[in-house]
Amino acid sequence: MDADEMNFQEAFLQTKMNWQHELELVKADPLSFKKITRIEKKILQARFRNITLTAMASSLLLSSLLLINPDFFFYLEVLFLGVLVGMLGYNFIIKKMKFSDYIQLSFHPLVARNVLLIVILLSFMYLFNNEFNFKDLGIAKVFFLYAMTTKIQLLYYNSRKINVLI
Repeated sequence: MDADEMNFQEAFLQTKMNWQHELELVKADPLSFKKITRIEKKILQARFRNITLTAMASSLLLSSLLLINPDFFFYLEVLFLGVLVGMLGYNFIIKKMKFSDYIQLSFHPLVARNVLLIVILLSFMYLFNNEFNFKDLGIAKVFFLYAMTTKIQLLYYNSRKINVLI
């Protein structure tokens, strides 16, 4: 305002024109229904990448433990389900999340991407091997660990009031 000797209204309109491209509304994700600004999309995509990388790394690390002891998966299931129930309880009790928010979490773009990925992967596996049993596949365990890690991270970000499209 001082440099160009403008009043607030003129300076605000000038800034709005300069930032028009970044403030344009775009889809948050190909699997999302929400529209957000382009600058917010860049931040969210970086956060999604971090969530995905963390989930991949932890599921691969925990899967390597399954090679040592296959019975360890039962304890991991109990642990992950306990953490998930604990975080849901925490979010519901302190009113940081409503049940409708939890339903929206079930259709989150990262969760939808996980479901789409496993459907495509299982379809290809079925095409090449007609006699496979999903329960016997180790990939089901890895996918469970990946999906639970993703969902727990989304709940964590929600409890911290960090935007992850919930």
